[in-house]
Amino acid sequence: MEKGFRQKLAERQVEVNSLVCVGLDPLPEKIPECIFPSWRTSNRILAQMCGIVDATAPYTSMFKPQRAHYEAIPDGSRVLQRIVYHIHSNYPGIPVFLDCKRGDIARTQQRYRIAHFEIDGVDGMNFSPYMGKDCMEQLVDKDHLGRAIVGLCYTSNSSARKTQDVKLSDGRFYWEFMAEITLRWAEELGIAENAGLVMAAAYESPKDSGNIFSKHLSRCREIIGDKLWFLIPGIGIQGGFIAETIKVSYLGPGTIAINSSSAITFASLGEDFAEAAGGAAKKLRDQINEVKASTM
Repeated sequence: MEKGFRQKLAERQVEVNSLVCVGLDPLPEKIPECIFPSWRTSNRILAQMCGIVDATAPYTSMFKPQRAHYEAIPDGSRVLQRIVYHIHSNYPGIPVFLDCKRGDIARTQQRYRIAHFEIDGVDGMNFSPYMGKDCMEQLVDKDHLGRAIVGLCYTSNSSARKTQDVKLSDGRFYWEFMAEITLRWAEELGIAENAGLVMAAAYESPKDSGNIFSKHLSRCREIIGDKLWFLIPGIGIQGGFIAETIKVSYLGPGTIAINSSSAITFASLGEDFAEAAGGAAKKLRDQINEVKASTM
């Protein structure tokens, strides 16, 4: 029987003792000059990302390419698919999660399901639940229930507070309602075992400088317990705080994955770009493990 995403993630986290998710988000202006300047941009990005994959693989439990970064370059879809193939072929124990945040009517979501799971070949993807249950339901393939389908819930961009923190008539925040309903949909669709939520890392409160805000993470655990895993953005360049994030969200292997993209991918733009990325991934893994050791 094929392993589900969450089991695969948990096993990988135990194997390499890491909660790190490496984001693979290329930018044409940040391709190291040492990578064959005469090549097409798409081939240079392919070389850069595969080099980073190879260097960070010992320290990561998951890879997360952001599809917009590939859609914005000519021949980018081919590059993305080659990277996914490279990971699956060389590191079969590491799941690949596509950051694409799709959310549309039923027939369009069906096309996204085919595009990303069957053509791109990824193991999981996220979606926007705003248009309703169809957004999740049409990503489900009954022959592949082990895929990860993860709903946006509490995101790391600061302007999200203007919408996700709206109070409903019953006193709940809108994001709390979305956590509850995403779990309900996942249970009704029979995919709760591998479904998850995007939940931002702990961050400094914009209203109270020096105060670290992590209540959204602890509150979400109160709502859904261990039934859904968290994909956690906001660490690194966005300034998320590791210790506070781990303390209130981590419940064991397979319960969270902490993403870092730019801080790893662009750790160096020199000839040591891959080595520097590996070093940054290792540093983040070790920082996380120090917190785990002190709190467990």
